[in-house]
Amino acid sequence: MIQRVQTIYLLLALVLMLLLLFFPIFTIDYSSADGGILKTAFLNGKGLVDTSGSVLAPLPLTYFYISLSSLSLVCILFFKKRPRQLLLTRFNLILHLLFIAGIYAIYFSESLIKKGVQETAGETLTIQLFLDTGFFLIIPTVAFIWLAIRGIKRDEMLVNSLDRLR
Repeated sequence: MIQRVQTIYLLLALVLMLLLLFFPIFTIDYSSADGGILKTAFLNGKGLVDTSGSVLAPLPLTYFYISLSSLSLVCILFFKKRPRQLLLTRFNLILHLLFIAGIYAIYFSESLIKKGVQETAGETLTIQLFLDTGFFLIIPTVAFIWLAIRGIKRDEMLVNSLDRLR
């Protein structure tokens, strides 16, 4: 199981998804429209969290991180059933791509974040978004899953070629 290269790739994808539980995806600096006090918030697994720890806009990303990580673990455990492992790994890749598309949609639509923060604060705000560590952990995860799919296909082709020789 561990000697197969796709297992290593899936383990790396699993570790990167679990690291997202600890690192924020965005850092958001916001201040009142009249140039008032500047505050900072982070988009992490709990949602949009202020530096004091209060949740400004809840997004249950933690559950999504854990489900994607557990799907990678399930893909690893199906090492004896390569066709099913390939199917689950492709599904995992699709979910990760949808997750990345959602993160990019949130990042490029400041109005969504601005609306969530303004409802909590009750005033008009000026917002600046900055990419953080978690944002850069998402991209290699997709690459590792794609490499795992290639490794599973290679194993399947090897087994099929050996079956033809018999």
